[in-house]
Amino acid sequence: MTGGMPGAGELAPAEAERVRRYHDRLLGALQARDRAALREVKQEVLQAAYATAPQGVRSVGLRRALRLLAWRMAALRLPRRRAD
Repeated sequence: MTGGMPGAGELAPAEAERVRRYHDRLLGALQARDRAALREVKQEVLQAAYATAPQGVRSVGLRRALRLLAWRMAALRLPRRRAD
């Protein structure tokens, strides 16, 4: 996403970094097999993506990127632990 003004579907560097941090936290929770951390970061992404923010606080591009991440993370699930 290069060129254009932030808010016109493009991400500012700080916004791109925010989305990347959420993505990294999701992957870290998966790799650690930490259910609580995975649930926590999923909830944070959903809140950031769909909570109503004051006018002009978030760009269109950031909302779009967070919502795309929310859809992609919906399928992220750890397998159930087997009782041995």
